Amino acid sequence: MSFMSPESHKAHLVHGLKTGIAAVLAFVAADILQLKFGYWAALSAVIVMQVNVADSVRMCWYRLSGTAVGAAMGMLCIVIFPETPVMIQLSLFISVAFCAYMTKYNTRYRMAAITVSIVLLASIGQPDRLSFALFRFVEIGVGVTCAFIVSITILPLRGGTALRERLRDHFAACADMYGNLMDRFLSMQSHLSPYIMEPLHNAIIEDRKLCQNVLHHERFIYHENAMLLEHKINTLEKCSSHLQAMLHALNDHEGSGYSILMEEELRNVATVTMKVMHAIASNETPDCAELETALTAAEDTLTKLRNDGATRRFYLQKLVQFFTFYHAAHGMSKDVLRYCTKLASANTELKK
Repeated sequence: MSFMSPESHKAHLVHGLKTGIAAVLAFVAADILQLKFGYWAALSAVIVMQVNVADSVRMCWYRLSGTAVGAAMGMLCIVIFPETPVMIQLSLFISVAFCAYMTKYNTRYRMAAITVSIVLLASIGQPDRLSFALFRFVEIGVGVTCAFIVSITILPLRGGTALRERLRDHFAACADMYGNLMDRFLSMQSHLSPYIMEPLHNAIIEDRKLCQNVLHHERFIYHENAMLLEHKINTLEKCSSHLQAMLHALNDHEGSGYSILMEEELRNVATVTMKVMHAIASNETPDCAELETALTAAEDTLTKLRNDGATRRFYLQKLVQFFTFYHAAHGMSKDVLRYCTKLASANTELKK
């Protein structure tokens, strides 16, 4: 299916449709299996259904594994503690307290605490409390399974697809920000707002979370080049860090600005780097050689200027500002070049 933004009206309409189907399917399946409390299946299906596949798989695993742990603990408490008010309260306290502590290590214990509470309390007075606990797990398992099937088969909105779209936009935004910062620096160090990077920085943090979700839950269902995807998000994070350093260096200046002798070389590096980043954003094959040539030319010019003593005209503060900015800009271009090399290597492997 064509890409839908997870935040779009259409995506949430599809999510509503799929959640309704999953709930009905779970209830019907529970009825066919003659499960007494089929509403647990429908309720579980509703709880685990998420907008994209990666989040749905994560929630399915979270609820199923947490329920299994909670049901097992509940059955153990039923065997150990007699069915008296005091013993039931004691078993509830011990099991829930243990689960609450264990959330320090794994969030599934939050679900386990809920399940063990249901098993211990709702089974009071039942003729076979152990069977009651087992059937709760089966009912929830039916609901989770139905939600999983619906999520991956009916109009699936993949987290990996959403991530690639986000990375495309954010690589393009980084390229534009790089060009803006370079223009400002070469235009007598014109200042920018110190907060201009915050929206992009926060968006890239969300990209990382989505990437981890995709790599941990979705790539087992769909084919994903995990290594290349990880390298891409790493490169984007490094670009964001370099841009922030360039911004700090740009604004770390008082008084009149100064002209840059190697302006032509720096503009060329910025232009070629932006071209490569826009190519990455558009999923095109970037020109690594052109970027490498531009970087070499800038390095050679800087070496010549230093050997000729051109940097002696700077006060220490301006000298530090220039080299801080140059180091960040150079580092960003080098990281983009490394990604290009990695991409070229991956494409070569695919052709073999």
